[in-house]
Amino acid sequence: MLSGAPAASAKAVLEELGFSVEEGVRVRGLSGFEHDFALVARKGDRVVCVSIVKANPTRIFAEVAKGLDVPHEIVVAAEGEPPPKAVELSRKGRVKIIAFKSAEELAKELKKALA
Repeated sequence: MLSGAPAASAKAVLEELGFSVEEGVRVRGLSGFEHDFALVARKGDRVVCVSIVKANPTRIFAEVAKGLDVPHEIVVAAEGEPPPKAVELSRKGRVKIIAFKSAEELAKELKKALA
């Protein structure tokens, strides 16, 4: 999972939107299995789990699969160019894939995904 500037940018956006944010969090799924996320943000009853990964299709889909077990919103931020069809399909569900090439672009796309 990526850290550094992308994670700092995502954390700043979440805090700007009024979320309390934890870094490097393990979330227990419905199965009892624990899943790792770069960030977990909470605001009232809303919980958003954020993974930040390279745009490798296998890695992206491994993160998306967490949505089968974790009942919260999930944002998979993929650095580079993830499969366009996967990004398109994720716009309607609880698990969203966003693409970014810079920390600034990640901030912009994360705001849109959480609107």
